[in-house]
Amino acid sequence: MAYSLYRLPVLVLLVMTLALSTPHLMAQEQITNKGVKKRVALMLTAQASVATLTDMMAGRVVFHPARARAARRTLMQTSRNIIKRFKKPHSDPLSNARPEIWTYWSDFKAKAEVADDAARQLNVNSLAGLRRTLPNVLQSCLSCHDSYRVEPNEFTTH
Repeated sequence: MAYSLYRLPVLVLLVMTLALSTPHLMAQEQITNKGVKKRVALMLTAQASVATLTDMMAGRVVFHPARARAARRTLMQTSRNIIKRFKKPHSDPLSNARPEIWTYWSDFKAKAEVADDAARQLNVNSLAGLRRTLPNVLQSCLSCHDSYRVEPNEFTTH
């Protein structure tokens, strides 16, 4: 009985996540440039990790250290690859990346490095640690999106 009660919230969260991601996934399927497609996939993966952590931080889901560590690992992997994925100025009509990324490459690169550093410093050992360190990650994401994303908004990424 307890196992079933545990599975229901997880299933509801999974369905909600898929429903909210479907428009992004459909848009991603329409992207023709492989470089842009890889950028979008990277950002969607990061977005999913951030969503997991923010849900825990906000109390929408119970803090679970193993899930938080997994989300942190994924976030570290994605943030480490931002510079690589954006190095070449691939374009596609469905890309939300501003061309200023490549005009101001050193600033973009610095912001990506800040995001990578914030992800590495993320404390997922406790809810208090997550609440103390996740805002730095969120701020680094928003800082870059404000400058280099066509339509900056709350964690709907590239």
